[in-house]
Amino acid sequence: MRRDDLIEKLQESPFRPFRLCVSDGGTFDIRHPEMLMVTKHSAIVGMLETGENGDSGQRYPIIERYTDIDLLHVTRVEELSESQRRPT
Repeated sequence: MRRDDLIEKLQESPFRPFRLCVSDGGTFDIRHPEMLMVTKHSAIVGMLETGENGDSGQRYPIIERYTDIDLLHVTRVEELSESQRRPT
């Protein structure tokens, strides 16, 4: 995936949560724009304090850990439906 496409997705106003799908079949839900940093060749996805796809309930998400994904492995971006926007 092109980094400019991810940056554009993060800058949408209002922000709309989305899911990154990667080549190994994994997914990462991006519920806040602060959860994703885009570098020249990778996407750094922050996992929230309460769990990988959780929500700490705070206005600004607290990142507990992160993973670095090569942009070549991001296969697509899917918009999250209303029911998927909140953690289960």
